Formats: sequence, structure tokens, C-alpha cells
Amino acid sequence: MSRKKRVRNPGLNTVLLAAILTLAAGIIIISLYGDRFFKTAEERPVPAAVVKTVDLYFSTDEGPYLKPEKRRIKKGSLETEATGAVRALLDGPRNGLISAIPAGTRLIGLKVSGSTAFVDFSSEIVKNHPGGSSGELETVYSIVNTLTLNFQGIKEVQILVEGKKEETLAGHIDINFPLGPDRKIIKY
Repeated sequence: MSRKKRVRNPGLNTVLLAAILTLAAGIIIISLYGDRFFKTAEERPVPAAVVKTVDLYFSTDEGPYLKPEKRRIKKGSLETEATGAVRALLDGPRNGLISAIPAGTRLIGLKVSGSTAFVDFSSEIVKNHPGGSSGELETVYSIVNTLTLNFQGIKEVQILVEGKKEETLAGHIDINFPLGPDRKIIKY
């Protein structure tokens, strides 16, 4: 029986070792400094000329009140900016506040006609609503105040569910007609 000698290639071993060390160093560098290179769109610096700062209204744990939280949205037409504000509202708060919008709710569309914004939400805004008059008040005015208090061209908001007017979201607040802002619910 003859044994074949295994031929070792020292050059190949050196290349493999160098590749492994380079990969390990890359992983370490990305884990330590990656946030400087790989920022989300929200975190990247954006020139002031292309963004607008708005107040989004979120619930507090201090009763039926809303508190504003500043957020930057992309500048554009009134409908583009209003849509950006509602999408940011659906993304939820960042500073310890509570979203008044039920989980899973999606924005279907937003149109402005005259001074009224028609905001169409998915059925989750009703199906997933926890109920209660305070919770419903916070949901409605989180949306209405975000739009009417940030955009001069919007004076009223008509909330739609799957393209249709509803009487209420959870049995307490009449949303069958456009609503104006309610500043009494805001706590600074």
C-alpha cells in the first residue's frame, strides 16, 4: 500500500489567514463605528431646505391628554407634507409618549379638498381600537391636531375607514363629519 503524501501549500494558508483576519477586523470596525456610516434615512443629516419640522400629537399617561413631539418630514406639496406627518404619526413616538393610533393601522390615502383633509385609514383603526371615550378622543385628535395645527391649508379633517365615513371609531366620538382642532386636549 502506498500512501500519498499530502502537499501543503504555505502560500494558500497565508492567504486564508489574512482573509479571516480581515473579515474579523471588518466585523469589529462595523460593530464599533457602523452607525457613522450606515445611518437610517431618518438619522442622516438632511439639508434644511428639504425638510419641515412638525408637531405630532401622542398620548400621555397623565389622563386624556396629547403632547406634541417634534419630527422632521420631507417638504413638498400640502398633500405630500400632510401624508408625511400622518405616516410619522403612525410610526409612533420616540420620547416616552404613547401612540393613540391602534396597532396595525395603515394609511390608505390622504387628499385635501378646499381646507378639509380626507384621511383614509385601514380597518385596523376600528378593529384594534381598545375602546373607551378617552382613548377614542385621543385617537381622533391625535390625527386632527397633527394636521390642522401644522398646516395652514388644513382647517378640518374627515377621518375615513376603508374609504367610507364611519359614525365613530369606538362608539363615543362622532366622526361622521369633518372635525377642527381641539387645543384643550393638549398638555405641554
